[in-house]
Amino acid sequence: MENTLRTTDLNRQSPFGFSCQRCLTCCRCKKIQLNPYEIARLADNRGMAIAEFIARYTTTGGTVLCFTEEGACVFLDAQGCAVHPDRPLVCRLYPLGRYVDYLGVETFACIEPDKGCRGTLSDNGTIVHYLEEQEAAPFMHAADRYLDLLWHLLEMVKERKEEPAHAASIDATVRAVAAGAGATATAPWIDMDQAVAEYCRRTGIPVPEERDKKMMLHIKAVRKWAA
Repeated sequence: MENTLRTTDLNRQSPFGFSCQRCLTCCRCKKIQLNPYEIARLADNRGMAIAEFIARYTTTGGTVLCFTEEGACVFLDAQGCAVHPDRPLVCRLYPLGRYVDYLGVETFACIEPDKGCRGTLSDNGTIVHYLEEQEAAPFMHAADRYLDLLWHLLEMVKERKEEPAHAASIDATVRAVAAGAGATATAPWIDMDQAVAEYCRRTGIPVPEERDKKMMLHIKAVRKWAA
């Protein structure tokens, strides 16, 4: 289901407000792409290993959330979102879309809410206040760090044209980062815990316990592999 854009080129100070009525309409007929941080947060929420979570709740190798045959999010139950504290960024932002270009310039767009949505849009507030209400900061930080990683890997492909084999390996990881192609034997990057554990084993450093620290080490590991 595609939503019509209402307003584009918004920034954090733009007037915006949305009052959710928990009608759950927006939890249906979507394609929710996930980055490794979001996957890890959801796996922690379910109390399972990331590899198990990926196999059970995602498609396309790890970065698209499963939906039921009836079109509902796999985590939608009678009470609403079963993983609400760890829901992905795109769910937190609805009905906003967030865009960051290769220069790091951030803009927002407001989409037309889904047909039947009982939430109400207003200008009572600003986008930055809405982001705070949705506790979106750590998820935006993660999204930006993985986007930076994608740009870095793309540059590495360009620089390694004279080394076809290595360039091909980096290109495979780029495709995984961009499209969720899943982990490979040489770059198990989608599974943050697996990649970090392997990096720590090789370097002799302890595995961090905090998820945010694991994410930064995960990105460092992938960048080191591509160097």
